[in-house]
Amino acid sequence: MLWPDDAAIQLADGRPVWLRPLRAADADGLMALRGRLSEETVRRRFLRRLPPCDGRLAFELANVDQQQRVAIAAVPAPDVRGPILAVGRFHADAQSTAADGGGEAGPRRAELALLVEDAYQRQGLGRALLQRIVDEAARRTLGVLYGSMLYDNRPALRLLRTSGHPLHVAWYGGDVLSIELSVQAS
Repeated sequence: MLWPDDAAIQLADGRPVWLRPLRAADADGLMALRGRLSEETVRRRFLRRLPPCDGRLAFELANVDQQQRVAIAAVPAPDVRGPILAVGRFHADAQSTAADGGGEAGPRRAELALLVEDAYQRQGLGRALLQRIVDEAARRTLGVLYGSMLYDNRPALRLLRTSGHPLHVAWYGGDVLSIELSVQAS
């Protein structure tokens, strides 16, 4: 099922893709997507090398409530069949965090994750997926999307920096950066 207002997204190389909510039935598609990813893409997304995705993990990843845990799939055709090409998701924190432990709560937050199949990288799909995730976060009154990324993941860092949303990047040593992306446009 696509969103009612969705038309195909035209990638830089002319290929069309569609965005739709991820469903529990997509678990096999997530396992297949993992099988098509290069080890470098896996390392950049998960901050380390990982074995292939098993059925249990794929089911957990695909089984989202689309309210607090939102996931969006990019697919090559508007029907329900076919491979999953990319996934964007956020998982909202249970409660807003207080700035000083006892003061007013800060903006509602959610952890962000994006993954694009190698053959679809550098074509505008990540940007389209990120914008849809930000739009869905705004609809749920979230204020910040946060996450961790490897310092050498220049494509993802460039995507976030040029998204039109304020970005805060922190480094505390090692090879991992902490990022916070404001849901509000700058």
